Amino acid sequence: MTRSARALVASADQLIAPPPGATPPLTPGLRARAAAALLQQALDEAMDDFWRGVSPGMVHAAPRTKALCLDRYVSPSPARQWYAVRSALSAACHHHTYELPPTPAEVKAWHAAVTDLLQAMPSGTSPTGP
Repeated sequence: MTRSARALVASADQLIAPPPGATPPLTPGLRARAAAALLQQALDEAMDDFWRGVSPGMVHAAPRTKALCLDRYVSPSPARQWYAVRSALSAACHHHTYELPPTPAEVKAWHAAVTDLLQAMPSGTSPTGP
């Protein structure tokens, strides 16, 4: 069972800003990476939901292919933003011992970008442009 994109963003929000007085069991670096992973999942889930309504076969395509094809259905700006944010989140999720985890400011910026993208994701199925 997959969680909705909005539920994933809400879970990431809880990791980014735990309730006051709570002692989170994870270190800030692990919380940042976990939040980035949830945000990436939210973007992927929103994109898959879009493609299920347009062309169900696209659900199985690579994320880059989905983003490139999205240009036919929305203006290029959201498609480019989706790809840029997803690429940044993907890099943050691939842990390397020689790299620092993402900063809280980076994760909060990604959180805001993902929230904006979820609101901007189209619900129509007709292509734009030629």
